[in-house]
Amino acid sequence: MAARILLICGLLLTLGCIQMPNRGTRAFIDMRAGDFWTGDGLLLEVSQDQQRCFVAVRDRTWLVQKRWVDCAHVHATSIDRDASRRPIETF
Repeated sequence: MAARILLICGLLLTLGCIQMPNRGTRAFIDMRAGDFWTGDGLLLEVSQDQQRCFVAVRDRTWLVQKRWVDCAHVHATSIDRDASRRPIETF
């Protein structure tokens, strides 16, 4: 049984279903584009007519999905990943 689980995990890693790609531009993918764990994803490619975007994002089962979505659902994000976790400064 343990060997079967290790085999499945190895296949998922090999197929790239668990790790995010190492290329792309950070983007927020709107929930209207699909059922994702978070909207945190990567913009990998834009079609020539700039209507469709190829993105990589985690779904609710934590597997990375790469799919074409409408570019209206893809938004630019800041480089700073931890900005949302910092307390709001008051003056």
